[in-house]
Amino acid sequence: MLITGFRMKRLGQNVIRRALAVLAASMLAVPSLALAGDFTQPIKFSHVTHAGKNEVPCEFCHIYARRSITSGIPPVRTCFGCHQVVSGTTDEQKTEIKKVLEYWERQEPIPWKKVHDVPDFVYFSHKRHIQIGFDCTQCHGDVTKVEEWNFDTMKQQLSMGWCVKCHITQHPTANGKIAGPARKTRGAAVISGAAKVQPDGHISGSKDCFICHK
Repeated sequence: MLITGFRMKRLGQNVIRRALAVLAASMLAVPSLALAGDFTQPIKFSHVTHAGKNEVPCEFCHIYARRSITSGIPPVRTCFGCHQVVSGTTDEQKTEIKKVLEYWERQEPIPWKKVHDVPDFVYFSHKRHIQIGFDCTQCHGDVTKVEEWNFDTMKQQLSMGWCVKCHITQHPTANGKIAGPARKTRGAAVISGAAKVQPDGHISGSKDCFICHK
């Protein structure tokens, strides 16, 4: 039986779809691999103290999250802006803050070690996700309760399967953005008793491979 060009094209498309589905399903079951090496940070930074107890908004330090591909790591001058006045309350805090001031005096960047990372062949845009309404906690978890970030405390695997699962999910939206609980700021505590916006639609992510693998 002859197979027409049209039928051949459809057959090829079905094969690709099935292959991607199998790949995504298999990746869902594969845990992320912890990279070898020492990921002890140069300064013991506490998200519990900053984002939790003092309610510092995520975007006060990660200023590029809503307007760039990367969220950005705060430069020393941002840390110095607060800690030239705030010296800490415990001996441990004072010791760590002193390190910050020494980096400022030397005009050297703090060599933070990146924990939340994806391979170089993966394109991820913070801006695109935040502007559609996703909250920091949906990927990073409740940072106000995590003292130190490492591969054990990461909420998500950042695997391809995890990303694909989110992209094929129909997320409820309100006024064109992902509907979620009302928060004081992005990543902050939920405002208790705040009125919930009723979803008026749904949205899912792109399934085009080229979106993430350019």
